[in-house]
Amino acid sequence: MKKIKPYGSWKSNLTAEVLARKGRKYGHLNIDNGSMYWLEVRAMENGRGVLMRSKASGADIGEDIEEVLPGDISVRTRVHEYGGGDYLVVDGRIFYSSAEDNRVYLYDESLDAGQVKAITPVEVNKESRYADFCIDVLHKNLIAVRETHIDSDVINELISINLESLEVNVIHAGFDFYSFPRLSKKGQRICWTCWNQPDMPWDSSELWLADFHADGSIDAAHRVTGGKGVSIFQPQWGDDGVLHYISDKSGWTNIYSHREGMLNALTPIDRDFATPQWIFGLGTYVINSDGTLYALNFERGEQHLSHIDPSSGHIEPVPLPFKAFSGPLLADDKALYFCASGPADDSAMYRYDIQSKSCQLLSEPSTFPLSSENISVAEPISFNSENNRLCHAFYYPPLNAEFQAPEGSSPPLIVMSHGGPTAFTDNSLNADIQFWTNRGFAVVDVNYGGSTGFGKKYKELLSGEWGVVDVEDCVAAANYLVEKRLVDKDKLLIRGGSAGGYTTLCALTFYDIFAAGMSRYGVADLESLAADSHKFEARYLDKMVGPYPEKKVLYQSRSPIHHTDQLSCPILLLQGSEDKVVPPGQAESMAAALDEKKIPYAYVLFEGEGHGFRQSETIIKALNAELSFYRSILCIDSEESLDSLKIKHLK
Repeated sequence: MKKIKPYGSWKSNLTAEVLARKGRKYGHLNIDNGSMYWLEVRAMENGRGVLMRSKASGADIGEDIEEVLPGDISVRTRVHEYGGGDYLVVDGRIFYSSAEDNRVYLYDESLDAGQVKAITPVEVNKESRYADFCIDVLHKNLIAVRETHIDSDVINELISINLESLEVNVIHAGFDFYSFPRLSKKGQRICWTCWNQPDMPWDSSELWLADFHADGSIDAAHRVTGGKGVSIFQPQWGDDGVLHYISDKSGWTNIYSHREGMLNALTPIDRDFATPQWIFGLGTYVINSDGTLYALNFERGEQHLSHIDPSSGHIEPVPLPFKAFSGPLLADDKALYFCASGPADDSAMYRYDIQSKSCQLLSEPSTFPLSSENISVAEPISFNSENNRLCHAFYYPPLNAEFQAPEGSSPPLIVMSHGGPTAFTDNSLNADIQFWTNRGFAVVDVNYGGSTGFGKKYKELLSGEWGVVDVEDCVAAANYLVEKRLVDKDKLLIRGGSAGGYTTLCALTFYDIFAAGMSRYGVADLESLAADSHKFEARYLDKMVGPYPEKKVLYQSRSPIHHTDQLSCPILLLQGSEDKVVPPGQAESMAAALDEKKIPYAYVLFEGEGHGFRQSETIIKALNAELSFYRSILCIDSEESLDSLKIKHLK
């Protein structure tokens, strides 16, 4: 017999403490001689990046899982602040970026146990960071993107490191940013992508090609394709020396090949095959030795795997239960390797045998804290926003097998606005969402205009309209669910982090339909962000809002900090003290304005945290603070015991 309790008050076994203990995020993937490597970012170890391995040994696949590096080494790069592409494994040799000092190290298991060797120098009065490695095995050169910080100046270059002399040479410079350095199979040619401010890599980027020499130098460097208004993603060489890449010149991010100066569209369909290049080391397709490809593409916000035969143009779906893939898609002659999840399946590492078409688990079996009967599965919804603009989202109804709400009542709704804003949300199993639905909250996760996966036209809806289109779509999602009588119109909440935090603050400031909201390291002042942000995003707002200071008035009109007179609902602000992407000053200025107006608010600063909370203690305190905040504002009583959150000016 189910207990009858109001929505939002239900007690759940998925506590913040349980979620934090489970708090393991998967990072960069690599395969080497049939073994799969991956990073685990562990909240219980203060966000340490742990390099793991699952050996491929026939029937023992998935049974031989081990931590690879000695001691408590943490692997992480902070190039572009977001990192990715933190390490490379080649014939048992592991090249990795150290989270402690940003230097590159080599660990070789064939040598004395525990031997770790630094291969980049100690530097004085500057800091160098490295990412996106590839290796010239024949000539013994490690190639990487290097980002050098000297005072307030940041320089990005392509470099090579001679693994015998440890001499570091710049092989290409002059662009603001570089990514995807990739050597041909014989090591005689190298390609890469590059771009300049104010563009982001998904706005405009170029594909370059050059001859590569034994001393790590290049010549005959020239642009192949891309340029203003065209984005290039994931250049990759086939075994036959043919260069492949993804371009959005058709209006969709499709796969092309470049053979003897001729460009050939391999996937001329209205689907996106690329993801936004926020981090290094991404990859959405692989090339088989027979010239066919396996690739990931988006459809209605879900990712699907397909097999592509360029000779016939046939694209055949591969039936898998997964709807979201993170990190690169990898392959050898026999199998595909990937990290994937589904609506009721937690993220894990898998090996897909190409011949038998079977999937094998490589990482530890999922230990998701909720049983299947307690998991709320997302429903894809589409609805009209302003000017009949079609928008997309995933709706999660409240669900707890032990409880039901009083007849005739409706649940409170949490509107979630993803970060980026050039990014996307998917319908994979998400503990953060289940934390709310299992307590009786409904959740709608919005792919507002500007999100990836719905074509270039949809992605560009946010160009010059950040703080407008995204907010309109989040408001429209809430109104749609109210009209469907699925949620309580008087208990609408909104939350988001980073860019999603900005959307949240705008929604709370410029609309009056929400009862409260939470901003996690969100933007309150666009002018301050334009002045303080790190190099990678320093000119991002040129596209999303307009050039500064020419559009100063527009920046002010879109900044919640300048319109606190329109605010009337309570806000929770969560912030990391070491955030370099959205500095603490943003939250502090918003807190001061709320305090002056005597609007109920709470501000929690987490010492030592950056952009994205990594430590278990932070995750626990942040989630419990948010839950306590919502229940206090909505006057929801619960049997769950939580530390009280001090909300200033709450009567």
